[in-house]
Amino acid sequence: MAYAKKMATKVGKYKKGGPTRSQKVRAKSNKTATRGAKAVDEGRDRKAARLFKKAAKQETRSIKIEEREKQRMKKGGATKKFKVHKMYKGTKVKTAKTITEHLALKKKGYGHTKPKAKKKK
Repeated sequence: MAYAKKMATKVGKYKKGGPTRSQKVRAKSNKTATRGAKAVDEGRDRKAARLFKKAAKQETRSIKIEEREKQRMKKGGATKKFKVHKMYKGTKVKTAKTITEHLALKKKGYGHTKPKAKKKK
């Protein structure tokens, strides 16, 4: 029962603004490589070789995961549900239908805040 609970928390979705899956795997790889370097300092060469090999595999895995994440974002945010919304620049208004359109408009200086109407005297 306890094992199932632990797995449920690990598998869950990442919080908004938190590290991506590839970043988590890369951090794990760095930690393993650090342990390998420590083993070299202690003169434990067999352990060091095993840890460095493991770190290399984790690094390769993180690169592959990162490439998949980039592909998903190029397709229009397949990982997240994208909402069609309007973007504003001065008096101009354009609608972003996909994540790629949204990013292109953002580069051109469009934002999400609607300009306030000027008061007539």
